[in-house]
Amino acid sequence: MQTLYPPPLYDILIHSKNTQRRNIMQIAVYGKGGIGKSTMSANLSAALAACGSKVLQIGCDPKHDSTRLLHHGRKVVTILDYLLNTPEDEQKLDDVLMTGFLDTGCVEAGGPRPGMGCAGRGILTAFDFLNQFHAMEHYDQIVYDVLGDVVCGGFAVPVRRQYANAVFLVTSGESMAIYAANNILCGIKNLNPNGSQIAGIIYNSRGVGDESKRVEDFAQAVHLPILARIPRSSSFAQAEKEAMTLVEKDPDSTEAKIFLELAGKLLNQPRLYPAQPLSEEQMELFMRGDTPSQATAPVQEKKPAVVIPPTPAAPSGTKKRALSDPFSRVPLYGCAYRGAVDLAIHIKDAAVLGHAPKSCTWYAINGFSSYARRGLYERGILYPAFVPRQFENTDITVNDAVYGGIDHARQKALEMAARGIRNIIAVTACIPGLSGDDLVPLQKELKTLGVNMYIIHTDGIEAGDYNDGMALCYKTLALEAVDSDVTPEPDCINIVYEPTISSQTDKNFMDLQDMLEKMGIRINCRFLCAEFMENIRQFKKAPYSIMARYDELGHQLQNIFEEKYGCKFLDGELPRGFSETADWLRMVGRLYGKTAEAEQVIAEKQLQYRNQIDAMKPLYKNKKVLFFLNNKIIDWIFELSRDLDWNVVDSILIGSKEDRTIDWRHQFSKDWDGNLESLKKSIAEKKPDLIILNHSIAQACIPADIFTANLSRDVGSGFFAGTECALRWSQLFENSLEGRWKHDKSIFEKLCR
Repeated sequence: MQTLYPPPLYDILIHSKNTQRRNIMQIAVYGKGGIGKSTMSANLSAALAACGSKVLQIGCDPKHDSTRLLHHGRKVVTILDYLLNTPEDEQKLDDVLMTGFLDTGCVEAGGPRPGMGCAGRGILTAFDFLNQFHAMEHYDQIVYDVLGDVVCGGFAVPVRRQYANAVFLVTSGESMAIYAANNILCGIKNLNPNGSQIAGIIYNSRGVGDESKRVEDFAQAVHLPILARIPRSSSFAQAEKEAMTLVEKDPDSTEAKIFLELAGKLLNQPRLYPAQPLSEEQMELFMRGDTPSQATAPVQEKKPAVVIPPTPAAPSGTKKRALSDPFSRVPLYGCAYRGAVDLAIHIKDAAVLGHAPKSCTWYAINGFSSYARRGLYERGILYPAFVPRQFENTDITVNDAVYGGIDHARQKALEMAARGIRNIIAVTACIPGLSGDDLVPLQKELKTLGVNMYIIHTDGIEAGDYNDGMALCYKTLALEAVDSDVTPEPDCINIVYEPTISSQTDKNFMDLQDMLEKMGIRINCRFLCAEFMENIRQFKKAPYSIMARYDELGHQLQNIFEEKYGCKFLDGELPRGFSETADWLRMVGRLYGKTAEAEQVIAEKQLQYRNQIDAMKPLYKNKKVLFFLNNKIIDWIFELSRDLDWNVVDSILIGSKEDRTIDWRHQFSKDWDGNLESLKKSIAEKKPDLIILNHSIAQACIPADIFTANLSRDVGSGFFAGTECALRWSQLFENSLEGRWKHDKSIFEKLCR
């Protein structure tokens, strides 16, 4: 099904959950800078292509020269430069993917300017971009040319994120090259202590004395085979002058045949070995020419073992541009981490684990505590303190930013599991994203203990703002928490995407529940408002769902449920006003075979509605009303003005003419021309008693002696959404402007007693 909006976050999360369609050999080439690693990588890619494989080489070095020999030195557009200069909706994989020798794919990650930014974080961003377009699925072999030692979480992506099936160490007999190779083994062991990921050593000779023996001794000491011996040769330099690999320039040369032989070993799936680096003491002995105690007999080639490509972990970042538009949306409130946490706490039987510094924790708790207290105040119930649901934090520090804080997350999660918590929503902040912390292995470990962990990657500035954090939480749980095998049952319905920060949400739900229960229809799941995880898993039980509201994220959520689970949605969002609600209820009645029950509810509500209208008409007698509106869903406003016999002296429409006010088009005297003077003139001439608006720009033009009613997201739904608003607005006339603050003070004192 074609999506209404292109949701890159949805594509990424879908990709991370799918198993790879074929066994792709993914090779990471590590080595000291200047050791010839890029030359080795390019010639290996060329050799694999010459053997008939479809190869993609990804340069993970900010110098972005890894693929130069494959595409004859053409100008390269790096991924990071491309993302910096290209709007998100214009981004295409083909703009950064070059075709080289024998159709070899060539990609360069790039990096920030020297001395600025985090190049490792840039590698993570580049990989997220490639995942977004499923770039790696179209190749047989992927070759990663990675910078230097594995000391940065970003440059460790091929290993840390479990992309690479096999790791090659490029070294010479020089001391620093061997030292770097041992460092790389240390990094791999830290990341994968119990796995076998090393294919062997590529010995690139530099022509120094006793070089071969030093490399052989090192290989023996770390229990790795030497898969290829590349002699020092001027042929490489000659080929590089022509921006070619030696495999392409002179395929019959001795050196080229070595790479072809190495490619053949790879295609036959070589044995993989665990990382067994030398300790600092052993390394010091080795550098002095002594034999470390760890050394044993040379490693012998054994029967090849099958290489099973691991599934890549979910990317840490997802998009560069926020969903929020400050001119058309509610305030952004804060960062993505806070948005995800504020939404996750609404799941009653889940605990939230924040992988973040203490300051982020305080920021998040303060946020949802304030919202909760505001809601209690508006409901007439104000408590002295707010006690949040289970929310814990790893409290990572600056040292964790450098060395990684995954141990803190593991300790916290296991403690939560020991207390009987079975659902954990882990939300990662900026620091884990920069350091490259990967929670996926922890997620798998918890699964064996019967604990479900859902990871919300709000790490890094690229995750976006508050709304983007909420979007990530919504989408992750929609994709991962719903059981796709559940069979639909009759007489139940889901509500999706209720506002979690609104004084009207609970009332809207209770009104809707009351109407539906009178028709014999129960609410199966509220996604994700004050709900249990089990009901979220049983989402598919309802034959129909309704969106509580529609915006870009609302459309994306509906697309996920429709495309991934085959769910059906009712047209429109929760209705407002009597006529709209009655029509909606008749539609529900037809779909569920309950038309008679629907009409009975409508008749009951109609009597209540007429009584409310009759009671409020005197409150607006001789009052003049002016509309200044830009909401697309404003039919209920004009229905209300008609039923209450309002004297609408002027009505100004802002924005698109293609909104849902077609039935009321004649009510508008004009479309706003963007000139505030025209609004001021209308106010001066018409002298309204009440101005109803939903655009803050008009506030500056309204005199202090005129009452205003600002339509917010807190407008309710259902039969009485309009009359409830009208009742609140009528109370404005009961107070003088001078005494309004005293009235507010008395209300506050009453609620606080």
